Amino acid sequence: MIEIKIISASPGMSTQEQVLQLVQARKTGITIKEIKSIVNRPISMIQIHLRELIADKAIITHKNKAGVGLIYYPRENIN
Repeated sequence: MIEIKIISASPGMSTQEQVLQLVQARKTGITIKEIKSIVNRPISMIQIHLRELIADKAIITHKNKAGVGLIYYPRENIN
């Protein structure tokens, strides 16, 4: 017989809160790969949270100098 164990969420900040905190702490911008390595979550999950934060106008994005990747900035960092 298959045994299923139900687990509860771990206490602390949600992944979205962690992502927002990282972006806000990095005034010079942060890439999705940097976020991934710090929060240890899949890029697909981080992309969902970043899209939601952009829609909520909590963060903004700019293309990197090569024009292929995005750099995420805190919203209050707009010039």
